[in-house]
Amino acid sequence: MKSAKTILIAAVVLFATLSLRAPSAEPEEDSAGAKVVPTAPVRPALTPARPPSPSEEEAPIPKPVTRTPTRTTPTRPSAARTTPRRPVRPAEDPHKDTVIFVEAFMVDVRLSALRSLGVPEISEGCKSVSAEQIIKLMKTTDAAVLTAGAKLSVGHNNKAETKSRTHQSMFFGEPDKKVVRREYVDVGTTFSAYVIIRPGQQIYMDIGFEHSGVEEGDDKIDAVLAEREWTSSVTLKDGKPTLVGSIAGKETGTFLIVTANIKE
Repeated sequence: MKSAKTILIAAVVLFATLSLRAPSAEPEEDSAGAKVVPTAPVRPALTPARPPSPSEEEAPIPKPVTRTPTRTTPTRPSAARTTPRRPVRPAEDPHKDTVIFVEAFMVDVRLSALRSLGVPEISEGCKSVSAEQIIKLMKTTDAAVLTAGAKLSVGHNNKAETKSRTHQSMFFGEPDKKVVRREYVDVGTTFSAYVIIRPGQQIYMDIGFEHSGVEEGDDKIDAVLAEREWTSSVTLKDGKPTLVGSIAGKETGTFLIVTANIKE
């Protein structure tokens, strides 16, 4: 009998428990007496998890690269090899073996003879004394006299010089008292020229001309030592006499005429 009661009691308790847990089909009333319809519990929708995009994925952290220091042996700088350049030979001078024959003449001229030719004592425009006019006087009159001269041969781009020296006596004194003194002096001519042939057969020259001589007075007494010197740079035309210098006095003038001829 006890076991039957025990079973019955357990069944009643179990039934009561289940009836309390089971939802009532009838609507419940709230505190105001209104019936409340029970609603089924809402289950959250299970959305499948979206796989993270590659950009959202965390980039792998790079591992630091460890470099092992290497020992290098210093190398000596090698001299750069350069190809030697061939020397450029200058163009051959067409006049390297050319010789120029140069003449210089000193001429004393009476200025009155030049005026008769219409040559002014002071140059006026194109009117001036020329070498041709002096040479003409030497050929036709005695108004122009050659007093000194020198000639030389010089190679292209070279210098040459010629000298002539002599002793000349000079007399000093008074003829009436027959007191005369004689002295000897060195006189002569020096001529030098540095010559270059330029295009167009033009001849450039640096020249130097010196002359000294005794000029006697009346009855060869009271002589005077006269010295003349010219230094100039001129450009001449082949074979054309050119007046390169002059010294004028009251009645006479001394002119230096230079001529150059190219001898191939």
